[in-house]
Amino acid sequence: MEPKMLGFVTAFVVITAAALITQRAEAETHTVGDATGWTNIVDSDTYSSWAAKHTFKVGDTLVFQFTTGRHDVATLTKTAYDECNNTDILGVLNQGPASYSLNETGDYYFICSFTGHCSEGQKLSIKVTASPAAPPPESKTPASPPTTMAPPPSDTKTPLSPPTTTAPPPSAASSLASTFSTVFMSITIALFCLF
Repeated sequence: MEPKMLGFVTAFVVITAAALITQRAEAETHTVGDATGWTNIVDSDTYSSWAAKHTFKVGDTLVFQFTTGRHDVATLTKTAYDECNNTDILGVLNQGPASYSLNETGDYYFICSFTGHCSEGQKLSIKVTASPAAPPPESKTPASPPTTMAPPPSDTKTPLSPPTTTAPPPSAASSLASTFSTVFMSITIALFCLF
């Protein structure tokens, strides 16, 4: 292969890799509860306060730190979440620590389905956006009174599976960053190939 052609092939490979790395670097990993982790030894607004300090977007990952056999992470509907209904579970992660990928926009609801844990405050609701947004202002919302728990779920919990939708196109800011990095790399490689 000619040296100039080899330079163009190398430039193409480097530019493509730089664009992919730039896009992937935008996703964040959020450890639920930070140092507290995912535990029922909290007050009723621990996780809502934690969520209010974060912005969640498509491509991010939630990490739930918990001891296997003492906690789990169940996804459920808003109604079941509001009622701490641990019998209407959509899916469950029962091996700690557990990771959950946020693959689509919308509201997500999580509880620990162990008896009493949700009513003690081990529940989390978040809103996932398509692109980064300014974090919401901190506000204190009054805690809802504890509700009675339904019987514990059966051992036939459905494992969580990732949603099958595709992520939306990158935001304008990420496209701009990707474009600048691609242009910079192209100029650098072009200069390298010329000299």
